[in-house]
Order: sequence, then structure tokens, then C-alpha cells
Amino acid sequence: MTLILSEKDVKKVIGIKDAIKAVESAFREYGKGMTQMPAKIYLHLAGHNGDFRAMPAYIERTGACALKWVNVHPGNKRFNLPTVMAIITLSDPRNGYPLCIMAGSYATALRTGAAGAVAAKYLARKDSKIAGMVGCGAQAESQLKGLLEVVRLKEVRVWGKLGSDAVSFVRNMKRPGLKFTVAKDIENCVRPSDIVITTTPSRKPIVKLEWLKKGCHINAIGADAEGKEELDPAILKKAKIVIDSWEQASHSGEINVPLSKKLISRQDIYADIGEIINGTKRGRINPQEITVFDSTGLAIQDAAVADFVYRGALRRRIGKRMDLIPKS
Repeated sequence: MTLILSEKDVKKVIGIKDAIKAVESAFREYGKGMTQMPAKIYLHLAGHNGDFRAMPAYIERTGACALKWVNVHPGNKRFNLPTVMAIITLSDPRNGYPLCIMAGSYATALRTGAAGAVAAKYLARKDSKIAGMVGCGAQAESQLKGLLEVVRLKEVRVWGKLGSDAVSFVRNMKRPGLKFTVAKDIENCVRPSDIVITTTPSRKPIVKLEWLKKGCHINAIGADAEGKEELDPAILKKAKIVIDSWEQASHSGEINVPLSKKLISRQDIYADIGEIINGTKRGRINPQEITVFDSTGLAIQDAAVADFVYRGALRRRIGKRMDLIPKS
């Protein structure tokens, strides 16, 4: 029978620590060439200020076979709905039976935060103390939660387009012994930061090269569709660029606009994250270099997290079972 899991069910089973392990494992298998993952498919909705994305993936080692159907509608506040909503279907690779259908919004935020954490683990300086959050929505929260699992921060600087959003972010994310500062502008947020995390929907560069500290690491998260960018292309010309997937990043990641304008080329890309994790290529080589992780969100991340959630829900008898496809 098919297991049906609500968002509340998913939250009972997985947290950021488990998501980081699952995502790192998925990246490792991707780096070995042991996954299947067609490029993300976009369905653009003219006149509706939003889009849908279909994301299939298969991880051979675990047998996780999943499809995520996810939307991004920036204007959803007026409907009292999240900007991002998702459903993940996990199927049995032996016969195609739908093992589980689960709410995927929390899992999506979690796996993206986990990807940022994995990147910081391998690319950020080990002595990083200050993080700058450029953008302070729901994705910024999951990014910071992930980062706090791999880096010992002393201060978090926060910038939001609306100052009230930054204040709310600080209130929600307060931790003992961790200082929070609401930055007056993006420059003030970025300049002191050892790690910069960008999570905005910007379609023009908002972070400048001259603001970055030597040895800074950037997790570029916000650019997830064609035409989006957050970083000054001069940063990409100077930095060591690590991507999650060439197929996706070149069309919808932080590098997509500079590539289309021929400001950078594929030769400027140092590695994908799977190569770094597997040791095929080294991560950070010296404390002075600037590193950038271009995260577009891979379907293998969803498959890995969904597989963990499904197995955990079975063990804990969480969720409802439905006979969606009766045996013939």
C-alpha cells in the first residue's frame, strides 16, 4: 500500500542533521556517476507570476527513485500560501509501485539548507566566525540551521529588503551565545562576513566583489531560474566556482547570466560538489581564496531525503496507508 505523509509527518521524521548526511551521500554518489537525474523541467505560467518544476532522480546504491513536483509563486502571500510548495512521490524501482507520496515543502527547504552546509564544510575556512545572510526568508532559515551544524559561528549579520523581515528572522533564529546584527544595507552585511549566503530572487547583481573579505566563502542559493543572479560577475571571475550540476547551473544557477553574456565560460568552473566530496578535486586550498558554491537544488537531494523520510516513517508507524493501485 502507498504511504501518505503530511508536512507534519515529515517534520517528525527528519531534521537538519539527518538531511545533511543524506544530501552529502547523494552528492557523493553523483560524483561517482551512480545516479540518474535528467535536467529539471520548467513549466512557465504566463500571467500567473509563477512556475512549476518536475524533478526526477534515481540513486542506484539505495534504490531511491523519486519525482518532485514543485512550484515557485513569489506572490503567494496574498493567498496566505507559501511561495514554494511541493509533492514528492517515491517509487519502488523493481516494479514502479508508488511507495510513498509526501508533502515536500519542508523537505525542499531542508535539503537546500543541507546542501549549503555540505558546501561550507568543504569550502569555507575552518575558522569562519561571521556569516552574512543576504535575504532572510524561509530558505535563509534552513541555510543558517544547516550552517550552524558545520561551522562554529560567533555572529550572524542579517539583511532583508524589509527591515521588519530581518527583525523577525533574528527573533526566530536566536541561539544562546550567537550574536545577531541587523545590517543597514547589503554592504554592511557582507563586508565583515567570512561566509555569505544569498537567498534573494534578484535578477541583477546585489553583492559586489570589493565588499568581500579575503578567504570568503559564498553559498549562492537564490538564483534558481533563467535570468536570476545575485553576485557581481567580477566575483565569479576571481573565485573558485563549485556547482552542484553543470546541466542545471548553466541554465538556471548563479552562473547562467554571466555564461549567456560570455563573461565566464565552462573553463572557469572549478568542480562540481560531488568531485570535491569524493576527493577527485581539492576543496579550499588556501585561506585567502574566495570560493563560491552555486546551488540550484538537485533531484537527487530530494530522492535521498524522501528515502530517509519514508524508511523512518515506516519504522515509527507514521502516516496513513492507502490502496491507490489495487493488485490485478
